[in-house]
Amino acid sequence: MKPAKMDLSSYRKEFPFTDKVIFFNHASFGPLPQRSWNATEEYYKCLKLEKIKNMDKVAFGKLDEIRVLIADMIKAQPEEIAFAANTSYGLNVAAWGLDLKPGDKILLSDVEFPGNTYPWTNLKQKGVIIEFVPSRNRCFDIDNFVRAIDTKTKVLAISFVQFFNGFKNDLKTIGKICEEKDIFFVVDGIQGVGCLDLDVKECKIDLLANGGQKWLLSSPGTGFIYLSSDAKRKINPSFFGWMGVDWELNFSDLFKFDLSPFPSVRKFEIGTYPYSLIWTMRSSLKLLWEVGIKNIERHNLALLDLLIEHLKEKNYQITSSLDANHRSSILSFSGKNAKNLYQQLRKNNIIASLREGSIRVAPHFYNTPDEMERLIELL
Repeated sequence: MKPAKMDLSSYRKEFPFTDKVIFFNHASFGPLPQRSWNATEEYYKCLKLEKIKNMDKVAFGKLDEIRVLIADMIKAQPEEIAFAANTSYGLNVAAWGLDLKPGDKILLSDVEFPGNTYPWTNLKQKGVIIEFVPSRNRCFDIDNFVRAIDTKTKVLAISFVQFFNGFKNDLKTIGKICEEKDIFFVVDGIQGVGCLDLDVKECKIDLLANGGQKWLLSSPGTGFIYLSSDAKRKINPSFFGWMGVDWELNFSDLFKFDLSPFPSVRKFEIGTYPYSLIWTMRSSLKLLWEVGIKNIERHNLALLDLLIEHLKEKNYQITSSLDANHRSSILSFSGKNAKNLYQQLRKNNIIASLREGSIRVAPHFYNTPDEMERLIELL
């Protein structure tokens, strides 16, 4: 597989640090493109210039654009998207919004990221049962999941892509099982959305929670919730705010205490938005839209193919799945003292991660084969 044919020269200008640093750490956090920095400056200029008089209209317009861009990315509808500050917010919307009773059971993976465990284990105080599905080779195992299902099983919460080894879960198969068994299907999408193609409808996902600070190349404090139209009826807001109702951009009469919640997922947007971050998120999403998620996926896999070939030659242990159905933009490997290698890479301005005893490499669309070759030279 060859890297996707894209105009990398123009896109790399969005990331000036590439002259000095090779950044393969997008599974940890993503850098802000130059256009997103510019958008932040644009926002603050609006606050001191004449444009401030239309700030409400402009800001809500950008939020609408974000919902459209995200919906297009995951093949949903804009009314199924709500802005969120992080992944954990979306997971808690499900955890506390579902009508769970004492004795009801929630299934989690035993290799899940903590952000998708603590919102659920917190429900033990309500008498809800938490069961961790045993993994196989440190990957979510569908057979073990099916064996764990009983009449009390109400929720499955898993990641689109596992954070430490990049294992891409078979959401389509898992979603079909959840639909057949009437299990509410919650997905933490943060390690896949922005670099992997996803169809939330095809995968029967009820709720997808996603922060913007990794593969979406946005700021911390940005993110979104997808809640399917059918699933929306099963969740009541456990907390509610004035931005959850439709003011029709008319804030001249605020003594209206009987407005109804938005019929859309916007009812989960409870308070004043971080407007400067909205500007950056919109710009980053537009960049990803320009490049194309399928192009990004092909490009990243091709870059990792270069690394895989060398790792096999040098007898490193690849701790990621090489099954095409389970590969992602993350590749992990160990051997020859991973901690020392991690430090050596950093000394040479190659930024990866050390996770669970393995080096984790996570390139994005602007990375090049030459950059991957420079990493390979140090192995």
